Amino acid sequence: MPWPMVHFGIAVQLYNGQPSPSFLLGSIAPDAIHTRGHVTREEKGATHFVTGGRFPTIAELEQACVNELGKRGEMDRADFVLGYIAHVYADIRWTDTIYASFERAYEDGKQGRIIRNVYNEEMAQTEFNLLRTKAWSDEILDALRRAEIDGLEPLVSEHEVSLYREMKLDYLSEPSHEPKIESVYFTDEAVLAFIARTAEELKLLFVEWEVADISVPGAASI
Repeated sequence: MPWPMVHFGIAVQLYNGQPSPSFLLGSIAPDAIHTRGHVTREEKGATHFVTGGRFPTIAELEQACVNELGKRGEMDRADFVLGYIAHVYADIRWTDTIYASFERAYEDGKQGRIIRNVYNEEMAQTEFNLLRTKAWSDEILDALRRAEIDGLEPLVSEHEVSLYREMKLDYLSEPSHEPKIESVYFTDEAVLAFIARTAEELKLLFVEWEVADISVPGAASI
């Protein structure tokens, strides 16, 4: 699924350049499951509302959003939930679109490398391309650092989210993690188009669900 900088790009466009720190933290929180070490596929899926091996439908995702928001009081804590839901939605769309195209193209090319290794390498390059070229990157990472820690029990705990945030910030702060390749499948053009399209879809959904006051027109440029 997309790595953090893609989720942050969606957040930037969704909120016209000013996503809250809490939303940013929520937008990576479902993947905090990775701090547990060895986990089953079912455990990983549970943090993304996967049941029976499938992602939630849009109606099911809306219900999850409304249910979790009902447990929250403060607006900032509500933003964490919206970020969490935005992450899951982005993963669903990524799986159905850009990742599905990657799988088909990779199979057609009869590549000799393990597909997961190719994916991870190109996603690592995407992280550093966005980090280096987007004016918002430093500000967004600073905002993520400032976010008050939160969790979504029983899916992910505050401790797990805190650990995962530090893992991702440490990763992005180390230039040696950039593979320095030219991506074949996840080009900058394809990734930026995905970010823009997904942010617009989320704006419409959040307005339709009446869970956020977001102006649909006039998205910030990414």
